[in-house]
Amino acid sequence: MALTHQDIRNCSAKITEALENKRLKLAFDTIGQALSSLSAWQLKERLTELEDNYRMMLRYMSDGVKDPRQEKIYHDLLRAVWQIADLTVVELKAQSAYSVLYDYRKNTGRYFPETPLQLIHEQDEQKLFNVLSSTLLWSADEQRIWADYIANDLYSDSGRCLSITALTLNLEELFDERKINILLEAAENFNEEIRQRALTGVLLALRRYDSRLYLYPAIKNRLEYLAENTQFVRDIRHIIQQFILSRETEKVSQIMKDEIIPGMMKISPVLNEKIRMKDLFNETGIDEKNPEWQTLIEDSGLAGRLQEFSEMQMEGVDVMHSSFLHLKNFPFFSELHNWFLLFNKNHRSLENKEFSGFANILAESSILCNSDKYSFFFSIGMMPEKYREMIAGQFSVENDAIKDMLKEEITEKTKKAHPAARQYIQDLYRFYKLYPRNVNIEDVFAAKPEFYRVPSIAQFIADEDNMRIIGEYYFNRNYFEEAADIFTHLLEGEIKDETLLQKRGYCYQMLGNLRYALNDYQKAELFNENSSWTIKKIAYCYRALKQPEEALAYYRRAEQMTKDSLSLEMSIGHCLLEMQHYDEALKHYFKVEYLAEKKEKAWRPIAWCSFLCRKYEQAKDYFQKIIAFNPNATDYLNIGHVCLAMGNNREALQHYASALALHNGSYEKFLEVFTPDIPDLLAAGVKEADIPVFLDSLMYGENIS
Repeated sequence: MALTHQDIRNCSAKITEALENKRLKLAFDTIGQALSSLSAWQLKERLTELEDNYRMMLRYMSDGVKDPRQEKIYHDLLRAVWQIADLTVVELKAQSAYSVLYDYRKNTGRYFPETPLQLIHEQDEQKLFNVLSSTLLWSADEQRIWADYIANDLYSDSGRCLSITALTLNLEELFDERKINILLEAAENFNEEIRQRALTGVLLALRRYDSRLYLYPAIKNRLEYLAENTQFVRDIRHIIQQFILSRETEKVSQIMKDEIIPGMMKISPVLNEKIRMKDLFNETGIDEKNPEWQTLIEDSGLAGRLQEFSEMQMEGVDVMHSSFLHLKNFPFFSELHNWFLLFNKNHRSLENKEFSGFANILAESSILCNSDKYSFFFSIGMMPEKYREMIAGQFSVENDAIKDMLKEEITEKTKKAHPAARQYIQDLYRFYKLYPRNVNIEDVFAAKPEFYRVPSIAQFIADEDNMRIIGEYYFNRNYFEEAADIFTHLLEGEIKDETLLQKRGYCYQMLGNLRYALNDYQKAELFNENSSWTIKKIAYCYRALKQPEEALAYYRRAEQMTKDSLSLEMSIGHCLLEMQHYDEALKHYFKVEYLAEKKEKAWRPIAWCSFLCRKYEQAKDYFQKIIAFNPNATDYLNIGHVCLAMGNNREALQHYASALALHNGSYEKFLEVFTPDIPDLLAAGVKEADIPVFLDSLMYGENIS
């Protein structure tokens, strides 16, 4: 009986944990149990042989026999057991039809009929990809042949790039020192498409197999050599940054779904009337833009979001994913290798002379990833004829606007790292997120740990400059846990930096670790006691930690640095309120009301503070202003308290009923907000014995109408 996918995951995790902790007896037992469900007699014999060798080694150690080769023998044994473990898991996955990556092996058997040289000479990219993504362990001859193929410019870029991706996917399933060496060699290739794919594959392989790399000194030495190459290190950092930015993709897609598209749909009837869509397809006036379009977008509130998206795209965030996620159902994408194919305007799937100009533009542009370029081209063919004619005419390399766009892209390419890395990672993202048969492949974009936490990768980026850049990437995208981790690493050295302390404190604050945040802010204060930002953050932490006296002292200091700050006045008022200095708090709230353009910001604290200091008429007046302006459930609750304190029981019940209604009629939710206020009601003179009776009246609906 084949194991379930979860059984295989659990088995693999148990073996990995045992080997990482060098608990070989447990590893042998677990692998043996897994092999019992397979007919892989060669693996079983090899496992028995390795376990016998291990027991013999243990016997020699018990007898006190000294062997200068003991460490090497032990490491050789560990490598061999890891290898058996990997092959066992692969066989389990193949038996259970674990994923599409095992289809080719299942259909053709373990030993492929094609030799490497035959595959290369056939130039069948689909077959080449399927074989390389499914191969088991390579021989030295196979490594040499494939290394020569990838390094040889006489072969097509497309085939060699697909080979790199196939090896990357293969390494996600099975460790092979020779394949990692191929990627390390290709990571120095002069062809940027090959180079960036290989660098990405290296990063993914190092993250996955870091715990066993100490057993492979050749890989370790090659990595140390590459760490001296500044271009290699810079490219590694850039790819890590692209993976960080990939975490923004789902956020962007959600904003598009929830805000941008609904917003555009709302204005589309008006926009259609304003711009007269039929005029777009008249021969005259095709290049004119209506200035009213921009006004409509600005009035809709979408302009800010669209500008934000534009800036995110310039930074490298994948803002196009949501636009193309529904365009991956073309037959072209049923073939696995096509998800990673370089866009080729001469590809047989694009044989449409009508759109040859459009294909040329897609080939030249670096805005879209390869997968989306194919999607875009195929979607054009699905359009009504008049739209296709317009696109065929307008999207031409002879069009001046197109020329300017491509020229601008070329200029941008010279300013930043090569776009091949961004495009490739976006192609990978679409495969892992959208390929329908991917359910059992581990998503590399969800895998942990973060790259900077992997020792074999950290050697490239552990210096201050690189760690600062990566830390800022996390910080600016609001990934505060990772940013705080990196800032901690930087602060553990000799670096004494006010800004780093401020930023780590801010990370802790946003993560809810207020005492850590306060500690960092206070350390930063030692560097600059006149930083109003730091002073205000210290005050905030004290107030959030329910220490209003300490908070007030810092807010007073900040007040001396920043005159007429309404937010400071409000914060000082809140501290005084929490200290029960109600009359003094009211002075600050009234000052805010007097100076603020939006005076309603001060109404709630004025109303509540007035209630607490027994100024019931004043409290009621302000609560009535709030209810006339923009009330919520708490506002009705609070004015109900005021009325109850004034003895206006019926009016109090009416307001409580309104609060209850805004809690969807849930008496439990109403009690959750009412109960904490009971001490304030008692202080206002309401009798404790009357409160449950009064609440029952609310439940019965008595005396409300």
